[in-house]
Amino acid sequence: MLAGHAIISLPDIIEVIAMLKKEIKHIDITHIPELLRLAEEVQKSNQLTVLIKDGEEVLEVRPAKPSKRRSKAALRAADYEAFRSAAGGWKGLVDTEALMKDIMASRGSDRPPVNL
Repeated sequence: MLAGHAIISLPDIIEVIAMLKKEIKHIDITHIPELLRLAEEVQKSNQLTVLIKDGEEVLEVRPAKPSKRRSKAALRAADYEAFRSAAGGWKGLVDTEALMKDIMASRGSDRPPVNL
């Protein structure tokens, strides 16, 4: 623990995110005209809308945030292109042998190497 904060592992965080995603229920309203009209109205106004039944608030409807994700295919293509364009980018700028020696020295240990 650090100053009253628990340390959470990455697998635990991923599990919590997966659980939160499961809590959201998605309903296809494509073929439900009343709900579709309401959804389009809320989306167009871009405002929170409160539904009332017998004078009591029963539901809040808010526009969904636009998705910022790119398709996996587009993401893969862009990633591969970026990867390919970076190939050889350090050539002539960095002495790789010296860099490797510096890295190994910075990770150094006073223990002798173990030969198996």
